[in-house]
Amino acid sequence: MSSLKLPPNAPFSGAQKMWLKGFLDGISSAFPPATTHPTAPPAASLPEPSAPGLPVNILWGSQTGNSEALAKKLAKSLNTQGHSPTVHDMAEVSPTDLTNYRNLLIITSTYGDGEPPDNAAALHAALATPGAPPLASVNFAILALGDSNYPDFCQCGHDFQTRLAALGATPMLAVHEADGDFDAPFATWSAQVGQCLSARATA
Repeated sequence: MSSLKLPPNAPFSGAQKMWLKGFLDGISSAFPPATTHPTAPPAASLPEPSAPGLPVNILWGSQTGNSEALAKKLAKSLNTQGHSPTVHDMAEVSPTDLTNYRNLLIITSTYGDGEPPDNAAALHAALATPGAPPLASVNFAILALGDSNYPDFCQCGHDFQTRLAALGATPMLAVHEADGDFDAPFATWSAQVGQCLSARATA
């Protein structure tokens, strides 16, 4: 509050003005001076940095497109968790490429009598040769799509699991099978994969 002052032209005698001045000064002193700026609120605490994400390579093998669609859905989910997923058509990947992957996720169907789908056939065959490179630095998990009405149910997924492990890669999970309706198995498997990757990121 600013000081109260008597106007110079106030119709009072000198003695009255002196008395009123003292009175007004007394009133002004009873109030604290006004601040020109409000007190700044305390700074909000910054959130803790999130756990670092991991690079993840997702390979799909498909005859009808289901595995490809799930691979893209998985990539979107992992991206929201802070990871850096990349989706690959198996036809464009060689065993040598796999040596550069640290976190490998495979979603593949089985075609015919336990055979890989067309786009996965070359990689499947190359990994089975004696010249396939060691994959000791690779951690992997596989979702196998199939139909239990056929005798070699999900065989392609199991083939990849067996061969990758034989080349020194480390399975994060056992092969997860999806029989016909794959939505529920995919949800379970992708949640488990997310937990494994989070644990690796904070290790």
